[in-house]
Amino acid sequence: MDIDFTAIGTVAGVGFVAAVGVVLLYTLGLRLLGTGQPADAAGEKTQYSEETQRSGTTPPVAYLGAGVCFALCIAAVLYGIWMTIPQFH
Repeated sequence: MDIDFTAIGTVAGVGFVAAVGVVLLYTLGLRLLGTGQPADAAGEKTQYSEETQRSGTTPPVAYLGAGVCFALCIAAVLYGIWMTIPQFH
C-alpha cells in the first residue's frame, strides 16, 4: 500500500489557500461596508477620538464592492458543497 503524500499535500495546500481566500473576501466585504467617515450633528467631519456612533454615509461603490465580495464568498461555499457531495454531479 503506497500513500501519495504529494496528493495529500496538494489537497491540504489548496484547501488552506481557498479557506484564507474566502476569509479575506468576507473581511474585505465587511471593510467596504464600514467605509465613510463619521459626521457629527452639524455635518462636519469628526475625529475618531470624538466619535460616539457611526453616522457617516457609505458610498454606493463600496456597497457594490461589498456585494461582489459576499457573492464570491457564497459562490465559493456552494462550489465546495457541490464538489463534496457526489450526487450533485
